[in-house]
Amino acid sequence: MYFLSAQRETGSGGDAMDIELWLRELGLEQYMQVFADNDIDGAMLRELSDADLKELGVRSLGHRKRLLTAIAEKPSSTVQAAVDQPVARADERRQVAVLFADICGYTDLSRALDPEELLVVLGGYFEQVDDIVVRHGGHIDKHVGDCVMAVFGAPRSYGNDRERAARAALAIIDAMPNLSRTLVRPLSSHIGIAVGQVVASDTGSAAHREYTVTGETVNLASRLTDAAGPGEILVSETLWRPLADRIACEARGALAVKGFAEPVPVWRLTGLRRPSASRPLFGRRDELRHFRAILESCRETRRGRVVRLRGEPGIGKTRLVEEFQREANGLGFVCHTAFVLDFGSRAGRDAIRSLMRGLLAFDDASHEEAAKSAMTRAIADGLADAGDALFLNDLIEVPQPPEHRAVYEAMNNAMRVRGRQDVMARLVQRASRVQPRLLVVEDIHWADPSTLQDLVELSLAAADCAAVLILTTRPQGDPLDSSSGAAANAPCSLFDLGPLNDGDSRLMAESFSCATEVVARCIKRAAGNPLFLEQLLSSTDKTAETGVPGSVQSLVQARLDGLDPVDKTVLRAASVFGQFFEPQAISHILERTDVTFEPMVTARLLRRQGSGLVFHHALIRDAIYDGLLKSQRRELHRRAAQWFAQRDTVLRAEHLDRAGDRDAARAYCDAARSQAASYRHEFALQLVERGLALADTCADRVALELLRGNILHDIGAMTSALGAFETALAAATTDAERCHAWIGRATVKRVIDDLDGAWTDLDCAAAVAAAERLSREQARIHFLRGNLCFPRGDSDSCVREHERSLALAREACDYEQEAAALGGLGDGEYMRGRMISAHDAFSLCIELCQRHGFGRIEVANLPMRAITTWFAGKASTGLDAALASVAAAEKVGHLRALAVSHHAAWHCLHDLAQWDRAWEHAGSALNCARELKSRRFEGEALAFRAELHRVAGRRREALDDIAQALAISRETGMAYLGASYLGTLARATDDVAIVKQAIEEGEALLAAGAVSHNHYLFRRDAIEACLERGWWDAAAAHAAALEAYARREPSPFSAFVVARARALLACGQGNQVAALLDELLRLKKEARRLGALHSLPAIDDALSHCGFR
Repeated sequence: MYFLSAQRETGSGGDAMDIELWLRELGLEQYMQVFADNDIDGAMLRELSDADLKELGVRSLGHRKRLLTAIAEKPSSTVQAAVDQPVARADERRQVAVLFADICGYTDLSRALDPEELLVVLGGYFEQVDDIVVRHGGHIDKHVGDCVMAVFGAPRSYGNDRERAARAALAIIDAMPNLSRTLVRPLSSHIGIAVGQVVASDTGSAAHREYTVTGETVNLASRLTDAAGPGEILVSETLWRPLADRIACEARGALAVKGFAEPVPVWRLTGLRRPSASRPLFGRRDELRHFRAILESCRETRRGRVVRLRGEPGIGKTRLVEEFQREANGLGFVCHTAFVLDFGSRAGRDAIRSLMRGLLAFDDASHEEAAKSAMTRAIADGLADAGDALFLNDLIEVPQPPEHRAVYEAMNNAMRVRGRQDVMARLVQRASRVQPRLLVVEDIHWADPSTLQDLVELSLAAADCAAVLILTTRPQGDPLDSSSGAAANAPCSLFDLGPLNDGDSRLMAESFSCATEVVARCIKRAAGNPLFLEQLLSSTDKTAETGVPGSVQSLVQARLDGLDPVDKTVLRAASVFGQFFEPQAISHILERTDVTFEPMVTARLLRRQGSGLVFHHALIRDAIYDGLLKSQRRELHRRAAQWFAQRDTVLRAEHLDRAGDRDAARAYCDAARSQAASYRHEFALQLVERGLALADTCADRVALELLRGNILHDIGAMTSALGAFETALAAATTDAERCHAWIGRATVKRVIDDLDGAWTDLDCAAAVAAAERLSREQARIHFLRGNLCFPRGDSDSCVREHERSLALAREACDYEQEAAALGGLGDGEYMRGRMISAHDAFSLCIELCQRHGFGRIEVANLPMRAITTWFAGKASTGLDAALASVAAAEKVGHLRALAVSHHAAWHCLHDLAQWDRAWEHAGSALNCARELKSRRFEGEALAFRAELHRVAGRRREALDDIAQALAISRETGMAYLGASYLGTLARATDDVAIVKQAIEEGEALLAAGAVSHNHYLFRRDAIEACLERGWWDAAAAHAAALEAYARREPSPFSAFVVARARALLACGQGNQVAALLDELLRLKKEARRLGALHSLPAIDDALSHCGFR
């Protein structure tokens, strides 16, 4: 294939147009026409003398010397290279003008003439027409009977191929009278010209091959010729419209053409006309003046502004930005630029990330160590805070270090986004204090919603500091028209760019080394479009073809034709990567190690950016890409996918998609999974949808639907998630697929409280998983069953299921499922009141999470480890764990874990008698509950507050809060903490009847199956309430009940409460034996060891009562 082994092919023969190329290379293109008029070809060059050149009209001695020196020094290379310019004959799509010229009445003529006479006529006709075509830069494709088929734009293009074809057609018609006189026979011709995209290739067999073009443009040109009358030229609208100011045409209406579904608009070409003067158009001086004022104001006031630069493709947005940057540099601004690419951007090329890297003073070429050094330097210099490192890593796409990975993984997406945006804004504002900043983001019309939101935040940040933000976009679909609501508070200036006027165009043309006549022609042809003008002035003998405007297609096509074929091959290969590409990627897909890009950089087709290159303009890339045959695109995209296989799953999928590869759907599944693992759920869903659109196998569709269901579950869209799993189940063709679908459905149904439905799905999945020996799936099934047992209050089954899940997860080496099962096991043991076992399970879970970076599971289980540490009789240790849990939950924005962490901290501080600190956590717990809209947690926080009021002697406030807590508990379910609240009430009230009623109801709740912590908390408070009132028998009964409940797994907490109760009631009953004194002294020491300092006053009173101080 041409792309994989670029070859240098040489042509033969010469013509006037090759001499034209040679003259351009010498900078003497003004003599092209005189050389052509005098039939000076490649062979004739060697015979020219100084006198001959003078006779030809070369009046300048310097020019004559230059010509003679070039001829003498390179007679066999330079000159021959000019006349025999190599043309790469790669199969390609090209923008061309196809011309058919027939003899009118040829059938009658062939009947009237002897074959030899007819041959003379045809010879004369072909000689005349071919010469005209060649002199106008066309290529004779073939002769068919009396017809000449000529192509302008292949195999070489000159950028103005339409005009050349039109001029050639008029010249052919004009030549017929003289040819008729020469042949002594009246001849006329009729001509058709069509412009459009064709496939140009060497076509044929081993016996005969020829270079030709194919496509509907050829068919249309032939049909137009048939429809043309004698001496008439019919042209397609695609020729007329771009040349409307240069050619005279008459509308012929729409012509029904065979092979075309709709009638084709047709024009009759009658001659040339002088181009109309360009009307005055909006220039750039006003924008520059306005922008300079913006910069000066920003520098003086330290307040920024957004500048929206809007214009059509090629109108000069990028060029104007470059002038803005030069202006900013002159005023002391530091400039940072980024691009939003429509296709081919890879990790690290995101516009926001590129800007942030620039602000940190390292570019996309920098390695990871350089990035870390830049971050360290930024923190040391005050551009960022030490706490920003977590989000800075993400902003500049540096892998999170092990100590941060789990924390970042555990954060919810909203907190990650908010954190990134806060750090981004802070970095811009602080960098602008050091030196004013100009931030540029080009082509935001290709930005995704998340990038647009970042730009809105960047706009707001720039408004409050010495930074100007430039955003370039296109008028059609300008995203800021619909997404700038939040940015409305940021001052903004809108620059709508129109075409350049002639004066501005001349100023631009002065930077090119072109003759005055060439500049004038280019300015007129460019019609104020800076890109068109630049391409025309850069190379007047080159061209391009694509879905972009035809004139730009021809210009780029022409420029490519002037390149070495190998360079052209490189550009064509590079175009499949999008606007940006890396040199190593091109070497990979071309299987070459000697690829060089300097000629293309010099030709302003490419420019360097960091470690890679970008096309000088997106339209250049588009035009080159459009020139590839579909088969070539597929092969190149397939090789690009191989390049990205271990580098970027998303780009691998996109390239396989464009290659039409059957693996594309599965690749999108892999890419979506990787994005979901990084919490880019919205983008992951987009990838899934594209994969589903391509999937042509049941296996791919099922895999994608299952993934879609899991992502939707993770973002809380339960209804849609259930629909995805049901679609997967319906499409499944294997038991394993059905197993995954059932597990997915059960996961969702558990959340939406369809517990029976979830259990049924798990039963179905379990049968398959057991038969197929799917260990991971079995572990997941038992884990979910354990979770279903929890709300049913079936603690023994809960523990049993999680134990089975744990064993299977370990057997399958599924560490994440193992961690989840350990957390579930801890919950189950907690339900059973086995606090030591629960603590051990939670601790193992957290250790495993920390080892493997399962941050979300870790954060969810940290507060339960703290609570069970407290229940294990370690208040100080539990407090440390609780405070660490608070910090972790705050860092990742896990509100439920944060609430439970504050609960744990409160219990520890309560036992440690640190009442002021306990108040802080009670308030924070209440705030979390209300933010979560969790009524159960709100009641718990109010009960904390009631207890603190009781301790402080504020009985009325205590009763108010505990009354609210009980009301909420009766509303949401007394089994959760109702008995505990009744214990608090019993201690807070001085109404004996209420005390008895509260204790009686609490005992009933315990008997009915309240959650385990009620047994510990209610019994503890009931004991205290009874001791305070001298109800010795009741206190003894509660102590015995607690001892019995905890007998399955005694803990220091329960043992201390029971022993203390018995010692105090013995003292209260007047028992003064020495053993009691020893016990009280032991309990006082134990209270200090456990951290149960709140219990010391009663012990001290008892010791005093016993006569010991």
